Amino acid sequence: MQSGESVAVERGFALIAILALAALFSAFLIASALNFTSAGISNEREQRSMNALRQAKTALIAYAASEQWQLYRSPTTYFQPGALPCPDQDDDGDADCAFGSNTASMIGRLPFKTLGIDELRDASGERLWYALSHDFRKNRCPGSGCTTINSDTLGQLTVTGTAPATQVVAIVFAPGGVIQGQNRDPTNASVHNDPLNYLDGPPNLSDPVNYVFTTNALPSDTFNDRVLVITQADLMAAVEPVVAARIERDIKPYLTAYGNTWGRYPFPAAFPQPASPAFTDYKGVAGQPWGLLPLTADLAFVTWQTPISPVVATPASITSQNCTASSATLVDCTVAYNGTPTLSFSLAAANVGKAFVRSHAIADLTVTASGLPLSPAPTLSSVNNSPPPDASGKGSVSLSLSMPASAAPVRIQIPPPPLQPVLPLVPASWDNTMMTLQTPSTAAGAGWLIANQWYKQLFYAVAPDLAPGGGGNCIANPPCLTVNNLASPNNKQAVLVLAGRALNGSTRPSANLGDYLEGQNSTPADFIYEHRSGTPTSINDRVVVVSP
Repeated sequence: MQSGESVAVERGFALIAILALAALFSAFLIASALNFTSAGISNEREQRSMNALRQAKTALIAYAASEQWQLYRSPTTYFQPGALPCPDQDDDGDADCAFGSNTASMIGRLPFKTLGIDELRDASGERLWYALSHDFRKNRCPGSGCTTINSDTLGQLTVTGTAPATQVVAIVFAPGGVIQGQNRDPTNASVHNDPLNYLDGPPNLSDPVNYVFTTNALPSDTFNDRVLVITQADLMAAVEPVVAARIERDIKPYLTAYGNTWGRYPFPAAFPQPASPAFTDYKGVAGQPWGLLPLTADLAFVTWQTPISPVVATPASITSQNCTASSATLVDCTVAYNGTPTLSFSLAAANVGKAFVRSHAIADLTVTASGLPLSPAPTLSSVNNSPPPDASGKGSVSLSLSMPASAAPVRIQIPPPPLQPVLPLVPASWDNTMMTLQTPSTAAGAGWLIANQWYKQLFYAVAPDLAPGGGGNCIANPPCLTVNNLASPNNKQAVLVLAGRALNGSTRPSANLGDYLEGQNSTPADFIYEHRSGTPTSINDRVVVVSP
């Protein structure tokens, strides 16, 4: 038998062993908890920074697609789909587009005030940084450095490292805390606004147009930037639907008005255009059922057919008339008459079926007596543009002028049917015209489409019977156009098709229609078209039906 003393000793050793095990177990739990807490804190910081980057990316894309957002901080500029604000280069929250070169890409902080969002900061408390490809900067026209942004515009930024990317439109950065001796002294503007004191890698900013940045899988002691890119696909996925909606709002009415005026739709312009087309090259081609919009600004394209028919007065009161001064660019007649007759002109004009032209208004005419404006002024009592243009594009114009009494002979000068307002902008006046038309209260017009060359991606098709020379009723005289994936796909008279960005990796401009359009749209000879349905990786064309 053991003595009581031996039993007590053994119990003492057992208690010590249990306490030691408990201490070891407690140490293990504490260490595990500390390790878990450290990992959790790291994950939470990562999540905070990434959430800020995602919010910034969303706000930038929304700005590019929103007319109201673009005009919020810059009411004197017109809406430019796809445009992004310049970075903030002096840490005041506003975009600084006037800073630096007009051709260089830009880098600075995210312009949260211009975007109209909260000030976003990463987990270290730093404001987000932002780099922008120069070709996507928001216009500040008129002036130098105007940009042209459409589905063919590519980014210039490059990202290397764990998530490489090229032709990037923009990048947002969470710079993290100070590392590697970076100096972020807020009292020293030159170092406080220097990207090299915030971004790691270091970034290659030696080429001011094609910046190169670096990504890393996880933050480290030598690299703690978190990066999120905006690609062309990211941007255009939001911008192209907005462009299609604006085409329906702003461009479709020109076709509708033309159809109401002339009884047909104009011939499309040819595709492809010349390698380096001028805006004046976009002229309709007789017999062409599909192609591009006939948006020519060539003021000499639509001409009068000569000789000019005699002027007719009702009641018959003309004592003399002389139209020998008339030419292809101006009907110029001097008429002497008695009383207050109605003077009628029956004219014919070439190429009205190949361009956007409108009916005459009294303001288009010049009426003088003895070299001075006739007073009181005559009124244009009727304008008739029927019958519809013929297969060559020639159209009829009948004008009736209600004349006041005049003792002296009256000179009447009539130009050919005018090109539609807004559409045929003269290049030298694009900026000022667009600035006037694209304010929020007068947003209708095509200035935005022309200045940014969206017309190069905008296709137009008309049923042959609704084109000049056609019978006017494609339901009775097929073929009409069919647009698949619409609730009512049949019997369409005219359509517009917006080709999105190239999905096949091609470089545009291209002479291959398949580099622009997909599915049924790439085979227009069968008069069947297709509205985008399904994933945008297979088709991103958007169809706007003109009628019905």
